Amino acid sequence: MFDSSRLKTVLSGKEQHMKGSGWEKLWKTEDWWSVWLGLGIVIVAIVALWVGTSIKGWAVLPSKITGFAAIMADLAKNAGGYLTIFIVLGVVFCISMKLMGHDLKKFIPGFIILFVGALVIFYAAGTKFMKDYNIEAPLLALLVGLIISNIVKIPEWMKTSLRTEYYVKTGIVLLGATLPFTIIVKAGPIALLQASIVSVVTWLTIYYAATRIFKLEPQFGAVLGAGGAICGVSASIAVGGAVKAKNEHVSISIAVVTVWAIIMIFCLTLALKQLVPDTVAPGVAGAIVGTSEFADAAGFAVVAELGTRFGDAPIQAFTLMKVIGRDIWIGIWCLILAIVAVTFWEKGEEGEKKTAVGPRIIWDRFPKFVIGYLAGSISVSIVGTMVPANYAGKANWEDKKYKADFSQYQVPPQFADRLTIDSAGKTMSFKGAMTDEDLKALTSVATNPDQAKALKQLSAQTNWFDSVFSKAVIGPIKNLRTWCFVLCFLCIGLSTRFAEMLIFGMRPFWAFSVGVLVNIPLGILLSTVVFVDYWRKI
Repeated sequence: MFDSSRLKTVLSGKEQHMKGSGWEKLWKTEDWWSVWLGLGIVIVAIVALWVGTSIKGWAVLPSKITGFAAIMADLAKNAGGYLTIFIVLGVVFCISMKLMGHDLKKFIPGFIILFVGALVIFYAAGTKFMKDYNIEAPLLALLVGLIISNIVKIPEWMKTSLRTEYYVKTGIVLLGATLPFTIIVKAGPIALLQASIVSVVTWLTIYYAATRIFKLEPQFGAVLGAGGAICGVSASIAVGGAVKAKNEHVSISIAVVTVWAIIMIFCLTLALKQLVPDTVAPGVAGAIVGTSEFADAAGFAVVAELGTRFGDAPIQAFTLMKVIGRDIWIGIWCLILAIVAVTFWEKGEEGEKKTAVGPRIIWDRFPKFVIGYLAGSISVSIVGTMVPANYAGKANWEDKKYKADFSQYQVPPQFADRLTIDSAGKTMSFKGAMTDEDLKALTSVATNPDQAKALKQLSAQTNWFDSVFSKAVIGPIKNLRTWCFVLCFLCIGLSTRFAEMLIFGMRPFWAFSVGVLVNIPLGILLSTVVFVDYWRKI
């Protein structure tokens, strides 16, 4: 007989009950703590920049590893950073876990194991072998966790540290800070339109197949549909919480999404390597991956491989489609499905009235980390435009790529107070942002090609957001986001046993597969026919 108690703890990070009431929820729920931790990191990163420093010195990731000597060298260089990350995350997690009523004697040793395991996974993912097979750190963490959990039994004390929701929600808040509204706006209506079509059609297909054909519960169908339509595992967890799905529904959905994500990694990589660039443009390939892959990490693995051969176009198109286009649906779906769940799916006991939908219950169901996601994005967008009044972009015009002789260069009169060429320091600076028109005017009087290259380099450096803010704030936040995602995916793997899928037979897998059969042709049609002109320009 199947042990149902195992399923109750399969996702130990999933809160079964909202602890506390009223204001207490602000410090007694993982949903809110993910907001505080994520936004806290964003604020610290911004403040550090404004006082003349940066968190990039400790918010680090292991670089590409070529052998044991390289690992030792990286540890010697970044040991302080790894220790700082461990302390920062560990202290906040411990404080929050204590306030939420969990046993720190169980959490601390488990978290230490997870963190060390994540570091080892980062090193393993950086090896040539893993790169050759397109296995990035989050995906590797998932695979390692799945192998361990399906071979050996995870001890009960370890489950306290497997805070899947906590880690992924914190990562999503940090994700918002790496995607400013300006980037989302620049994505264009086509990307959002295609992503919306894919999300809606895929969700409806999986939900219909799950509930009507395979007779699964509505909440189960909603969670399965979210995993296929939005952003895979993260969406399954988020929607599961919004509709109050059973733990086993979320766990099995994660397992199904994982299986198909792995299948698609190999299928898409093999297929697109044969088709790009002769048959399919690199940007079009990225859009196909963005509509056909069910997990961000898996999709990035595919486009990263394509990017090494065909430039940034596949990565950019994938980001527009999957991360910006499809992933932003997570909050919308959570809100809509929370209302639907309360209104139609949740029936009271016999003789009792069904719970009425009101502002309070919608607010209770709404995933608070979405607020953190938006707040992080808005904060970065606003602060990123606050260019210091005295900022001047600088460029080395005698770098190793070329040597530009500016001895005969005549600065146009209109730029006399903005462009400074320091012959002694072999550098030049430009006050304010250099527009395309400014660059054209400056290069029009260039006496040789190297001068034009140097001026183009200087133009890029005048963009304060890209040259300073992104490196000092967004880059380190991305690194910490990756740490959270690796911890999350490792927990998912350690919490998932494929045998537990059999409690519902193969029905969930076949229901999701129906969605796959609709999703892939639809994505290909939209990317290669309907919106092909748009994606070719990426």
